[in-house]
Amino acid sequence: MRPLYAFALVIAILFLLVLARLARLDAGGPAHEFVNLPGQEPATLYLPGQGNPFFRVFPPAIRPPAIVMVHGFMADRQFMSTLARRIAQNGYAVLAIDVSGHGANRNPFPGGLANADAARPDVKKAVDFLRSYPFVDGSRIAVLGHSMGAGMVLDYATVDPALKGAIMISGGFGLTGPERPKNALFIFAQNDPSFIQSASTELASHLAGVSQIELGKTYGELAQGTAVKAIQVPHVNHLTIAYSPEAAATMVRWLDGAFGTARTGEINLREPRRRAALLAVLVFVVLLIPLGKIGGEIAGEWPEGPRGLGGWPGLAILVVALLAAMPLVAMNVPTGVFAFVVGDAQVVWFWSAGVILVIVLILAQVLQWRRLREGLAATVFAALLVMTIIYLCQVANQVTLHTLALTPERVIFAVVGTLLLLPFWLGFEFMLRRGDLVVSTIRATIGRALIIVMLVIGIFLQVLPGVLILILPNLVLIYVTVEILAVSAYSSSRNLMLIALLESMWFAWTIAAIAPITFML
Repeated sequence: MRPLYAFALVIAILFLLVLARLARLDAGGPAHEFVNLPGQEPATLYLPGQGNPFFRVFPPAIRPPAIVMVHGFMADRQFMSTLARRIAQNGYAVLAIDVSGHGANRNPFPGGLANADAARPDVKKAVDFLRSYPFVDGSRIAVLGHSMGAGMVLDYATVDPALKGAIMISGGFGLTGPERPKNALFIFAQNDPSFIQSASTELASHLAGVSQIELGKTYGELAQGTAVKAIQVPHVNHLTIAYSPEAAATMVRWLDGAFGTARTGEINLREPRRRAALLAVLVFVVLLIPLGKIGGEIAGEWPEGPRGLGGWPGLAILVVALLAAMPLVAMNVPTGVFAFVVGDAQVVWFWSAGVILVIVLILAQVLQWRRLREGLAATVFAALLVMTIIYLCQVANQVTLHTLALTPERVIFAVVGTLLLLPFWLGFEFMLRRGDLVVSTIRATIGRALIIVMLVIGIFLQVLPGVLILILPNLVLIYVTVEILAVSAYSSSRNLMLIALLESMWFAWTIAAIAPITFML
């Protein structure tokens, strides 16, 4: 066996062993199972204790209080699973839902990011489910949400006076209903954007009846339902706060007070899945190296063609193309066509810039259809094979991050998105990745950094959706990971079409998996 294939086999076996460990850890921990709420709203119910207590009904005296947990924009209940487990293993039932248009929920997303009451029916269905469920104390329910979900649960808390508390993590839009939310905790990250921190403290100040709330101080009484508190969690950002042990401990203590729980032992913050999940990600990244090389060998060598345009000047052309495409997105003429909130703007931006790049390359005779057709069948086959393996690996490792399996609506978007993103990544590769492996890698890496810079500029110019700034660290990690695959494929074949196809499929799949959908088949 060739060393390359032997190395790939060893890494693949290691990856499968890590996944098996992760699956075992995921099956353990607090008892949990999938439930389908009315209206085909998927959710996961967590209960205190090990094993599976879902086959018996607890006596009313020992039924635990319950929390409805709502994720943020472009997230899902898997993203909240670490926090859900930490709360459940400290004596509380947790029902984590997928909001309409997110995750596995195929119902259309009902409104914009700041339209908190649009998801009120989703939250109400979860609360109603818990109030009649035999495993929990339906008279003691609180709501908890992150980011967009914080605004949704705060909105619901203003219309349901029977709730015992509300926890808003890095979010909250306003007080829209007639009721005063009971026992409101506003918790946000030290590295949250300033507008989120300001909104949290302003809402807390209003409920506490003071001009400026003091962080960490409790106003009112938990036992009477009048408590209000705002607290900042150090050393975390808008996303990592959901994984913070300190944040989880603060929430558990708040729930103890809201429900009148007398805790005798220490708060249990164990999350054994995290190390296995991190190891799985690292092994997956290593697996990309032989995977890209094998894909390049299957696709075959690719003739570079003329070098009359591109190289280092290609970086300037890339910036001009991305800037020139922004007005088209700003006019909102083509956006909304794909019925994916935020995702459509990204695809249109890249597609518009890609058309510009391709036209420039065709005029310079760098990109020629005759050359593109050479070995196209083998290239497409290699791209599909490599991407299928990547998809299966990532879907298997989604338990702590985000659901990456695609619903039928999302499959359609992934296919269409691949075709629309292809001009951009084809132009990107033909402009920047040519010649020496090291030099071309440096050039492509700078090109990806420039894309991030242009993305930030587009956000501040209000051309691109502002919510993208919250997931910027994730985008950087994706770009780094994709570049590892691209370098590996280039080293074995110089096949730029293969790399462009892989990039288009990967980004289209990522957008299709996380962007909220606004239509249903």
